[in-house]
Amino acid sequence: MSKLDGLVLGSMFLIACGTDSAPQGPEVLPDLPLTAAPAAGKGWQIITPIVDNIAPSSDMEMCTWTDIIADKAVDLKSVTGFQNEPPGHHTVAYYTTVTQPPGTQRICKDSDMATFRFLAGAGGEGTPNAAPGNLVWPIPAGAQIVLNHHYLNSSDQTLRGQSAMNMYFAEPGGTYIPSGNLAFVDTAIDVAQGTATDDIHCQITDTLKLWYLIPHMHAWGKHINVDLTQAGVKTRAFSQDWDPSYTFHPPEDRHDPASPLTLNAGDSVDIHCEWNNDSGHTLPFGFEMCVAFGEFVDDKGLGNVACDRGSWGPF
Repeated sequence: MSKLDGLVLGSMFLIACGTDSAPQGPEVLPDLPLTAAPAAGKGWQIITPIVDNIAPSSDMEMCTWTDIIADKAVDLKSVTGFQNEPPGHHTVAYYTTVTQPPGTQRICKDSDMATFRFLAGAGGEGTPNAAPGNLVWPIPAGAQIVLNHHYLNSSDQTLRGQSAMNMYFAEPGGTYIPSGNLAFVDTAIDVAQGTATDDIHCQITDTLKLWYLIPHMHAWGKHINVDLTQAGVKTRAFSQDWDPSYTFHPPEDRHDPASPLTLNAGDSVDIHCEWNNDSGHTLPFGFEMCVAFGEFVDDKGLGNVACDRGSWGPF
């Protein structure tokens, strides 16, 4: 079934920029677990239009271009995502300098994603995701904030979805280091029916000081291994029998940014994924994934990077 099947989009969206009384906005679903907006001058709140008619077995990556265009560089310290679940899967904040009219909302296109730069993501249950220590997620002047909100309907019912995010600034006057985002991924997967596997090998090309690392699969995942080879010595970071609940709450490997997990040029990362696909159809990227996500101390200005089946590029 096409991701476009049964899709009806709202035409308005709400930005509540820390005011006591928010402007009139779209309908808010009663099961959206939304909390108060950040205080004035402390951050932004974004609420998307409702996405109606999310059909059974549909997988939708929606993008909403907000009316937030930074008039100066901003350091983001934390985000909190909100979605009704099901069908919510995640919310991710991006920025882009290729602006669109505020309120534009549609299925994310490859051409759109190529212009986006990753900021920070969260599940939809209202758990904050903060950069630790003196790390921040930088937003350049002139950048427009875009919210990516993902819906995955594995049920046999037609559902409605909605997403929101609170974004909190770093306190002024501090000394901060950017946190870079990192993905080891295979975006070309198409998981066959029955038992299937995938293997990813990525050679490290620059020093990466990781403070955060997670494996990621979806509902049909059976097992994932993540191996790190450092100076010729291989260690297993994760050997995880997969549970569908890990899609939202995966096992984590966290480090103090002052004592990071360091990967140097010449080291490597290997990922092995196994699935039990009883869905009755193949599972392309989005419906299933084989990924290790990380964040690193970007004291060298590398930016957000991804190794997609061995090839490096911006993330």
